[in-house]
Amino acid sequence: MRKLFMGAGSPFSSASSSDAWTAEADAVSIPRLDEIGTLTRPTNIGRTYAEEEYRALGEEQLSSWAAEGEQAARPHVMRARGLERSATTTEALLVHQEEAARQAREDYQQAARVLAPHVRREVGAKVRYWVCWPLLVLGDSAGILMSAVAFGDAPSVALGVAVAAGVAAGCSGLIGSEVKHLRNARARQRDPETLSGEEYRFRRLFSGSPDKGLGLVGLVGVVSLLVVALLAFGVFLLRGSLEGAASGLTFGCLAAATALASFALSYHAADEVADVLSGYKKRASQAETRLRKLAGGKAIRQRAEADAAARSVYAEHAARGQAAAKRVESLNWRIQRNNSQVVGHGFPAHEARPMVGRRVRAGANGYAGEAMR
Repeated sequence: MRKLFMGAGSPFSSASSSDAWTAEADAVSIPRLDEIGTLTRPTNIGRTYAEEEYRALGEEQLSSWAAEGEQAARPHVMRARGLERSATTTEALLVHQEEAARQAREDYQQAARVLAPHVRREVGAKVRYWVCWPLLVLGDSAGILMSAVAFGDAPSVALGVAVAAGVAAGCSGLIGSEVKHLRNARARQRDPETLSGEEYRFRRLFSGSPDKGLGLVGLVGVVSLLVVALLAFGVFLLRGSLEGAASGLTFGCLAAATALASFALSYHAADEVADVLSGYKKRASQAETRLRKLAGGKAIRQRAEADAAARSVYAEHAARGQAAAKRVESLNWRIQRNNSQVVGHGFPAHEARPMVGRRVRAGANGYAGEAMR
């Protein structure tokens, strides 16, 4: 099967191919029956065998280039089909994740509209809390560790006891957050019947138990004070037995001060409304992060790339086939021009040359293929 190969700057990839086809067309000669001179195509001459031959050659170019395009695109099509199941599954998950991300963003925006006016925690307070609280625990633990080692305990045992005591001092001050929550809840308290539609969703933040939790908070407060007292007394005894009463009292007061500082830090950073709003924001951010991760999935991207490559190959070969067919058609007319003594120099003015067009049709593979109209 003969096929024209095309490249940049010329309808053929090599001048030799073009010249060969032109030379072959020039060599076609239709024998003359007699010596006549014609100006128009004789009415007694239909389509010559040469015309039919080159018409068939033009159709051959379309089929030949379509077959080559199928061969060139096959690896891309196979790759796309291999990724189909994985990409389809990812796309199905992507639809659900888009809905989840949209809903999470709407929830956060609604919460921000309703709750933002009730936020009492200043910007940076939470960061300051998470920086200072470990330092308080570390400082208390270091003092107890030094005393325990000086008392004669093994360093590994002393470290465990010191860390536990330091964490106990830090946690004893967490009651400050509950006290702050109660104070803010009193300021926000409203009759449920006065809440708007959006506010009713967060009615828990605008109402409370009849005693406002004072009894439970008081119990926890007593326990926290007991922890502080026991810790300060223990440090006093430990340091006092080693360095005297003055030293014991000093370090005992420092241990108590650490617990009280934890209380003040917790009270300052506590804000239930801000925590709720931060939770909605974090949920929306996580949903959007998962959405971006799914949208950038490897299977979807690779399938799209393979589909684009296959379509490009089909389009390129379809265009090359059309160009090659047009080239053969031009050679057909070249033969008629070189044999004007038989077929004349052209069609009569009143006779329109039949137009033979081509169009692109979708092939069985789902991509664009060439077909004769």
